[in-house]
Amino acid sequence: MRSLAFVLGGLVLCLVLSSGAWGDSITIQNPSFEITAPLVASCGPPDPCLFNFTTPPGWTPLPVGSGFGSFEPSSAFFSLPLPDGNIVAYTNSGAISQTLAGISLLPNSIYTLSVDVGRRFDVVAATYSMSLLDGTNVFCSNASENLSNGSFIAGTFVDVTLTCATGASVPSGFLGIELAGAGRQIDFDNVRLDVVTNPTSTPEPGASLLVLAGLGVICLLVARSRRNQHLQGASS
Repeated sequence: MRSLAFVLGGLVLCLVLSSGAWGDSITIQNPSFEITAPLVASCGPPDPCLFNFTTPPGWTPLPVGSGFGSFEPSSAFFSLPLPDGNIVAYTNSGAISQTLAGISLLPNSIYTLSVDVGRRFDVVAATYSMSLLDGTNVFCSNASENLSNGSFIAGTFVDVTLTCATGASVPSGFLGIELAGAGRQIDFDNVRLDVVTNPTSTPEPGASLLVLAGLGVICLLVARSRRNQHLQGASS
């Protein structure tokens, strides 16, 4: 029976490898904005929250200028705890981006960008967008959907996803992320990017033959096991 278990495990492994499909999480620098320049500005008494006007390390402002920063909110602005850590990034009518150096788009793949987007207690609504870049060009974006955090419960974050698929050929350039907001104030946290390659692939003909051969071996093992049990029973 132990041999049978080994054969079954090997057969499952061969099926997974032969399908050609795999998924992975792509590393993002400072994805939850916990790494920050000193938070030197106070929201004012009696509120203890702090912020700065410096783009979070690992991220670049677009366009280069003001309206970006790191924010450590108190319960006067959000229902705590935050999605991940104690600090979020904010933008006032601008965008921040990050180029994933050394990582290019893969063909026949599905990319899923996930970001927790927040709405402060004291903000009615503002539009936001998430985009994946290929070099300096926008590969995929939800900007045309005119999304607004006005649909969120005040003081909360919502996990928003952007899903993009590539074809057999992809443009050159490093993969990038852009997070944008229009108006006062969009907050971002917990940025994640996953990719699944060849999600609809089917086993090659050789894999099918391998499966059939494995099933044949299993049948032989089962038959041999039953034969040995029968002989042991007859001799006892």
